Amino acid sequence: MTASPPPDRDGPDADRTTTDDPSAGDGAAVRAARAGWRPWIVMGVVLVGSYLVVLNTTILGVALPQISADLGPGGLLDVDWVITTYLLAVVAVQPATAWFAGRFGHKRVYVASLSVFTLGSLLSALAPSLEALLAARFVQGAGGGALMPLGMAMVLAVFPPHRRGLVLGIRGVAVMAGPALGPPLGGLVVTQGSWRLIFAGLVVLGLVAVPLAARLLRDPARREARPLDTAGWALAFLGVALLVVGARQAGDWGFDAPPTVAALVLGVVVLVALGRRSLRRAHPIVEPRLLATPTFVVSLLVVWMITVVTFARLNFLPVELQVLRDLSAQDVGLIMAPSAIGVAATMTVGGWLADRVGARGPLLVGLSIMCATTWQLANLTPTTSVWWITGVLLAQGLGTGLMRIPLNVAGINAVPNRLITQASALRSLNRQVASAVGTAILAALLVAQLGTITPAVSTPAEVEAAQAAYNRVFEVAFGVLLLALVAALAMPGRRRMRELQAHRAREYDDEAR
Repeated sequence: MTASPPPDRDGPDADRTTTDDPSAGDGAAVRAARAGWRPWIVMGVVLVGSYLVVLNTTILGVALPQISADLGPGGLLDVDWVITTYLLAVVAVQPATAWFAGRFGHKRVYVASLSVFTLGSLLSALAPSLEALLAARFVQGAGGGALMPLGMAMVLAVFPPHRRGLVLGIRGVAVMAGPALGPPLGGLVVTQGSWRLIFAGLVVLGLVAVPLAARLLRDPARREARPLDTAGWALAFLGVALLVVGARQAGDWGFDAPPTVAALVLGVVVLVALGRRSLRRAHPIVEPRLLATPTFVVSLLVVWMITVVTFARLNFLPVELQVLRDLSAQDVGLIMAPSAIGVAATMTVGGWLADRVGARGPLLVGLSIMCATTWQLANLTPTTSVWWITGVLLAQGLGTGLMRIPLNVAGINAVPNRLITQASALRSLNRQVASAVGTAILAALLVAQLGTITPAVSTPAEVEAAQAAYNRVFEVAFGVLLLALVAALAMPGRRRMRELQAHRAREYDDEAR
């Protein structure tokens, strides 16, 4: 069978058939997907692993001050490297996710990744120093890196294209239990016990998730034996690592200092070399031909920008509230929880709308809400009502949930079914790079102004200076969202979304034959 090229307005796909029936042409795929409870069992098992990764990402923000007080500054590394190191490890693993899945099978790699994540959580719980914790977090990230892209690929493989929006919406609501419970649970654990109990809890959940995955998951596709692009894999990690280190250390070295400029420029050069090299290879570690699809590229750009803003809220707002208001970690966790509840409340609605009216409308509405609420976070004062902040976070969550699934499903529907695993891995890698680089840049901005992300403030002048520094982080986030709003204008509306659904459905029928 000849593989279909990526369909897009500027791509090589010449098929422009439009249909008002979203299930037209996908009879075999629909019948296969509706055969029993297998698709929903796959989703349920995958959600357990996804929940672990999301909970791990969202629960530590409220614990950073206590980790810093317990383990100390760690020499040249500030406590925010607890977040950054994990993200670096994720970036190290994700470029090879599609190769490992093709070589060893989705299920086997998924179970192995869960096991490594659980081991890293155990090592984190036992870490005697900040340096040991960072090493353990790297192990944890090496396991967690493959879980989200593999999980999404396995879910998408068992549901037909016209149901992807609804299915990803339902999956998203379940996954949002991590951000909803993470901050308040982390705050409760840190306030009443120790940050080490956070990692101990992840160990327990991992010990439940591993046997479930081993028993209930199946490989969704044939294995693909192809050579591993080892040099490309090394270049991908080296390029991203240079960007992260250069961005993070800019606050200490100076934004225009030679080491900062050298790291950033060299990182860009390495990634450009990787792209040029990948175009000449039949089986590159990162598939650059996906970037020939404009809709997919725009979705990557918007995801990148939204991720930077999300991590600004998750990592720096909890610290701000504890430093400037002397709130407990438990109180801050409760304040942060409504944002995730808002996401869960509108995520399924966003997915439903994406399947029926296209991605552009709900994406623009959701981004507009995010812009307005981020501007509010950029103008807080030490006396701003906690209830007002909570309401702003709830509204921001509603906007985030409305646009998240339309963005994801439009990007995935724009690429051929045979490239879903590669596309999922590239999307997840893009998100993790945004997390690592964005967090590093914003942390460097804080360090340049305050000397640390967790300053000790006692006088009114110190409080005022710290508030201005944290507000500047969200001013940058607001500017990033404005750029995302402009880019979102290029996402598909109703007619184009139906074209993409129909093309993907025909591919499913061809594969079923």
